[in-house]
Amino acid sequence: MTDQPAHDDDLLRRSQESIDEAKAAAADVVEPEEDELIDEDLPVAGDSEPADGPAPAP
Repeated sequence: MTDQPAHDDDLLRRSQESIDEAKAAAADVVEPEEDELIDEDLPVAGDSEPADGPAPAP
């Protein structure tokens, strides 16, 4: 017979370690400032539409 509680504890411990590692990695991510996301040198296609469809008429 297997030692189910010990097995469950091991799974829980490994799961928590994975969560802790993911949180640590997420904390290291540096989000760019909004101004850095805007690149005015990029061309825009004249016939492009937003992915969710055209804007409503005013």
